[in-house]
Amino acid sequence: MTSNSTISSSMKYGLHVTVIWPGTPLPLLRKFCWLFFLGAFQTCQYSYVITHLKSDTLIEIVDNLSICLPYTLVFMKLCIVWTHPSLLREILSIMEEECRKYAALDKYNIISKAAHLSYYLTSSAICIHVTSATFYTLGVLMPHGNATTSRKLLLKMNLPFDTNESPIYELVVTVQIICQTVTAYAFGFFGGLLLMVVLHVGCQIDVMCQVLMEIPHKNKKHLRFFVSRHQEIIAFVERIEKLFTFMALSQVVSNTILICCLGYIIVIAIQIEDGFALLIKCVVFYIGICSELFIYCFAGEYLSIKSQLISDTAYKFLWYNMHPNDSRILILVILRSQKGFTVTFGKFASLSMENFMAVNYEICSIVCISIARDDLKNKIHKFYSVVCHII
Repeated sequence: MTSNSTISSSMKYGLHVTVIWPGTPLPLLRKFCWLFFLGAFQTCQYSYVITHLKSDTLIEIVDNLSICLPYTLVFMKLCIVWTHPSLLREILSIMEEECRKYAALDKYNIISKAAHLSYYLTSSAICIHVTSATFYTLGVLMPHGNATTSRKLLLKMNLPFDTNESPIYELVVTVQIICQTVTAYAFGFFGGLLLMVVLHVGCQIDVMCQVLMEIPHKNKKHLRFFVSRHQEIIAFVERIEKLFTFMALSQVVSNTILICCLGYIIVIAIQIEDGFALLIKCVVFYIGICSELFIYCFAGEYLSIKSQLISDTAYKFLWYNMHPNDSRILILVILRSQKGFTVTFGKFASLSMENFMAVNYEICSIVCISIARDDLKNKIHKFYSVVCHII
């Protein structure tokens, strides 16, 4: 069964959960619930971090900070999307319109294949973060060897009441588990949303290029179609850049801090005797954070590759059989496509796999230096050098 839309069902559900989908019932009430719970959680969490800044050890401070930042990041992304509702609606409506409009030209079911791929990848992005939240919950609530009389909360907070009494403790932990799962879902949703729109751009470029390359006799009409489609795709990518640029900036900054914190905790957990619970809590969390940064950098790299495909298609166009005035138009297309489609973080730099490897290498080096493990630093340096060479 083929799909005629690249908007995956997992993303439609996520758009309803985050109150972004047009026509979602009770939008103001749902947005208020998001803001209320995230604001209350953030206030209590950062209050705990500040009040225990001098009394806690370094690893406890780092651990507390690492779980506060994802909530802040989700809050920022929701605010960005809610302040640009028309922009996101334009993107979604263009995706639906293009899938219907160019379905007749799709002889090889490229749109359908992209829709299935989008569904699996976006669902996987969400599942990774929900799984990391589950493992974090297990790592915190599982019994430790040095168990104390006080009961542990999933998220450390300054609450105005005693949480050691039953059933208050069970109620607070249940609310924290639900909120953490929903927040993890929203965290993965935004990465999946970027993947979905980027894969849509890729499939539309593939349809355009493949159709034109199979036409035996190319004329001025086909050239106009190629140029107009290129302009439409450029305008669509500019909308993506406008919506996701500050999301990407907040993602890169927070991920840099999170990877440093989690990397430090993981290395310390390996060295101490009772570090198994810390590993369970942080390893999957670390993988989820790295995967989110990878999605953003992959999106930028993917668009650059597809732009190069347009350049190659324009070069292979039978320009030498056309009138010189018409063939000159292809020069502008080639020059523009060589510039590439770029998704930047905060207009500072483009997202690419090269920047992804550079960020991760620098972060791992900082963590290794902070714990004075030069041998580990040298091994990581060799590993990243090999990976960068392969990419």
